[in-house]
Amino acid sequence: MKSQERLQLLTALEKLSHRESENTVDLEKIFLPLPSHALALRPEIVIIRGGRGAGKSALFRLLSAVDGPKQLRRLINDDRIPDAKWIEAFSQSHQHPDVTPLDQYGKEASSEALRTFWMTHLLLRISEEMPTLVSVPEQVRNAWMQHRTDLQSWVPVAQAHLGQVSQALDQAERALSLKKQLVFATYDHLDRIGSFDPSVRRRYVGALLALWLSYSNRYRQLRAKIFLRDDLLDAGELGFPDASKLRARSVSIEWDVESLYRAVVRHMSQDEDLHTWLSRLATGRHAVELTKHGEFGWYPGPMPETTQHRFATLLAGEVMGTGTKKGYTYRWIPNHLQDAQGRIVPRSMLCLIGFAGREASKHPLGNGLRLITPQDLLESLQETSSTRVGEIKEEYELVVRLENLRGRRLLLNPDEVIEDVSHPVPNEKPGLSTDGRAVVDELVRLGVISIRPDGRIDVPDIYRYGFGILRKGGAARAR
Repeated sequence: MKSQERLQLLTALEKLSHRESENTVDLEKIFLPLPSHALALRPEIVIIRGGRGAGKSALFRLLSAVDGPKQLRRLINDDRIPDAKWIEAFSQSHQHPDVTPLDQYGKEASSEALRTFWMTHLLLRISEEMPTLVSVPEQVRNAWMQHRTDLQSWVPVAQAHLGQVSQALDQAERALSLKKQLVFATYDHLDRIGSFDPSVRRRYVGALLALWLSYSNRYRQLRAKIFLRDDLLDAGELGFPDASKLRARSVSIEWDVESLYRAVVRHMSQDEDLHTWLSRLATGRHAVELTKHGEFGWYPGPMPETTQHRFATLLAGEVMGTGTKKGYTYRWIPNHLQDAQGRIVPRSMLCLIGFAGREASKHPLGNGLRLITPQDLLESLQETSSTRVGEIKEEYELVVRLENLRGRRLLLNPDEVIEDVSHPVPNEKPGLSTDGRAVVDELVRLGVISIRPDGRIDVPDIYRYGFGILRKGGAARAR
């Protein structure tokens, strides 16, 4: 392979680390449908669960990107996905209140007021998207139009006309039933609420779940799709009786190793140069199969272990390390990206290979199809870990306590860890627990640390590098 051709391929490979955030990329051409996605779109499913980077928001954005239910059925490859209209009932867009006034209002508002907010906001969003379907009480509409981001001004008006608001939603259900039309109200970015006060977030989420627990029994044509982190569902369950019933109406977006490799190939195949490189692998035994799916681009076929082995070998070489620590590359990649509970998100996989492409562009490589080296992967793992740590810090405030372990060497004495994580770190958000044992229990639950059978504390590599935690006998930094 000529050096210029390889450099062009590496430039394309680097884009994997940030392609999902690019507005110029057609999401439907990089989205990899999983069986859990098809299940999530069934009418009876209310909550779509998953951690940061698992693809909840990608599915949320996809529902707006596709051109109607027929195209959605073709993309997901499931004819059981119903004809439906999707209405964005809450997200970060300008159509919804900013989280700052939400947080301010939620500190003092009663549970009834928060439920009224969700009811009325749902009605108002339906009226904006389907103005002929419902009639909003005039006083409520006027207050909302004048004070859209000021909940203290318009929610009390809605409370004073709550019967009319409820009646209007019933009217919408009846009208949809007559038309035999299904409407899904979608909710995303709920974790942005109460970022400085998790109790506010729990109250909002609890009120929303309580509302849709009652509506899921009352309404058939008006349904919800709530995109939610697993821990927020647990927190919401603490706020009202019978919330555990919603777990039966939820699905989790999770990725196995084969699906992660297929996601990488799916992203790579949408670039013309990388597609050409992949096509060279699509021959012989254990080939990487690619099939054109019309406007959705190229879909990878099954990738069992033998195909993963071939792909990783041609990408970066067959083995990582030397001597007794030598291991197959295709296994090394997922093993170093999983959390303490064995979970991997596709964003980490894409970052690892994308960052490795950038590292590889800094030095020459010999002839052959291989694009990167094991050393490039070792270097990129550290940046991938830092990226994942940044994500997890935004998601779970307590994780910042691992900063107190920076420079320590695994495996760790549990009593020392309990003492260390009980102390606040500089600039952390107020109100975090100073009970070290409780913090350790929470970090174990999140999969950020694990407890070995002998009681010592371990930290998986996907978080260890980002927090500057060392491992005895660990691999030295490349170059």
